[in-house]
Amino acid sequence: MRSLLDGIDRLSLWGARLACWLIAAMLALILAEVLSRKLFDVSLEFAWEYASYLLAISFLAGSGYVLRAGFHVRVQLALNALAPGRARLLDGIATAFTTLVAGFFAYALVRLAYVSYVDQTRSFLPSNSLLWPFQALFALGAVVLALQFAARLVRVILNEPAELGTADAPLISTE
Repeated sequence: MRSLLDGIDRLSLWGARLACWLIAAMLALILAEVLSRKLFDVSLEFAWEYASYLLAISFLAGSGYVLRAGFHVRVQLALNALAPGRARLLDGIATAFTTLVAGFFAYALVRLAYVSYVDQTRSFLPSNSLLWPFQALFALGAVVLALQFAARLVRVILNEPAELGTADAPLISTE
């Protein structure tokens, strides 16, 4: 079980690193568009479209690690008002529900990418790009997030720290 949890943590870390690179690529695209317009009076028609794809992918690519690090929005005030056992029970119930929602979301995005692949769906914007590669990366981020929610649920059940930054939580290995 420990190796599976560590594997999900490593996958989440890789997703966070990918998110950083995608944000840098998005910045480069937008900067290229601004400079191209300013210096050459030419618009890179694909820049804003691709920057939007990169933003969406980076959002989900980094979400698994954000969850593991404990930075997702939660109502900690409600948990703090309860006795430790009841707080853990409520946290477990909320995590189980969210795992189901994240799993359905991941399934829907994987299905969307698959249907786009089969149909060879293209963007209606000037780039006319195939959509499935972007949708597949977006879906991969959702799968990693769902896995991290499942790992969080296991940690709550095992009474282990669910987030990094708590005193006993192990740091994710960078190996």
